[in-house]
Amino acid sequence: MTLLTGESKVKNLVIHVDTGNTIGTKGQPLIYGHMDTFTLLSATVTFENSHDCKAKGIEILFKAAVKTQYFAKDQASLRHEGEQVFYLKHWDLEVEKPKPGWIAKGNYARQCTVLLDPLFPSSSDSPFGTMRYLFEVRLKGAKGFGIARTDLIVTQEVWVLNSSLPFPSAITLDNPITVNEEWKDSLNYSVTVPSDTFHFGQVIPVTIKLHPFNSGCAHEGEEAIVVSANFLLRETKTFRAMFVKDIHETSEKLLNIAINSGWPQSVDGWQRTINVSLPSSPAMSADMQTKYLDITHALVVVVEFKTVKMAKPEKLEAQMDVKVTAPRFVSTPPQYEDAVPVESVLLEPPPAIDGLEELPSYSRYE
Repeated sequence: MTLLTGESKVKNLVIHVDTGNTIGTKGQPLIYGHMDTFTLLSATVTFENSHDCKAKGIEILFKAAVKTQYFAKDQASLRHEGEQVFYLKHWDLEVEKPKPGWIAKGNYARQCTVLLDPLFPSSSDSPFGTMRYLFEVRLKGAKGFGIARTDLIVTQEVWVLNSSLPFPSAITLDNPITVNEEWKDSLNYSVTVPSDTFHFGQVIPVTIKLHPFNSGCAHEGEEAIVVSANFLLRETKTFRAMFVKDIHETSEKLLNIAINSGWPQSVDGWQRTINVSLPSSPAMSADMQTKYLDITHALVVVVEFKTVKMAKPEKLEAQMDVKVTAPRFVSTPPQYEDAVPVESVLLEPPPAIDGLEELPSYSRYE
C-alpha cells in the first residue's frame, strides 16, 4: 500500500492479493499449484483520491520472470544480467479525467486475474538471481514537477510453489534409490532413500547399511565402530546471463545433521535408518532448469568409523542427486498400507478455468 498526503489531499494506491496463506517474514501471499490444472491468481487494485490529482493514468502489470545479476569474474565492475519472462500481462485502471493529465477525485478499483502454468518454476530468491511473480501498479506522472515528473510505483510479490508430484493416488515412495560404495576394497556399504523426489518439509528415512569387512582384507573379522555420521543437503544454484559465457555458481549446505550415538556394532554388519526433516520454502528453493537459472540438490551422507586396530577414524561417503519440489495438496488424504505416503493437506478445489484466457507455454530456451 502507498499513501500520499499533502495540502489536505490524500491518494491511496493499494494492491490486495488474498490467497488465504502467507509466507516469510514479509507475509507475502502464498499460492500452490500442481500438475493437473492451471492456477488462478487474482489481485484487486484500488485507488482512492480525495481531490483531483495530476497523473496521466494508472497502469497495472503482472510479470513472472527469472532475473539474474552478478559481476564478471575477471572484471569486478562489470555486471552481467539475464531475464527470462514466462508470463506478462497489462491492464488499465479506468479513471475519470476532468482534463488531460488529471485524474478526478473518487474511488476506483479493478480485479486482475492471471492463469499460471504449473510448469512454471516455483518462487525463489537469492542475491544473484530470483524467480518472482509480481504485480506492479504505476500512477503515471504522479511524482515530481514539470517535464521531470515520474511514476509512483507500487508492487506486490506473490510466492508461488508449483508441485511436480503426480496425482496423489500414484504417490507412494516405494521406489527406493540406493547408492552402493566400497571403502579401500575392504568394506562395502550403501545408503538408501525411498525416492529421488521429495517435497519441502518432508521427513525422509535414510538407511545406512554396512556389510562385514571383506574376506582376506586386513580388517576381516573386525567391527566397524561409527564415531559420527553427518547428513547434508546441498543446494547448488547456477546463474547465467545474456550475451556472455561467464557463469556464477553458489553451493550452500541447507541441512547438516550430526548423529554421534546409537550406532550398532557387529562383525556381521548392520543397518540403521535415520529420519531427516527437509527445510521448507523460502529457506530452500525447488529444483528448476531455466535459461538463466538452474537449481539442483544433492543428499550427502558422511560416516566416520574406526576399528580397534585403526590409529585414526576413516570416512565413508555417499552422495545422491535428489529433486525438491512443493508438496502436493489434495481434497482427500489418500490411504496407504506399507508404502510411505507424501504428506497431504486439505485445499479447496480450484476455480474453473476461463477458456478464453491465453495460456503461455514454458520452455527453458524461450
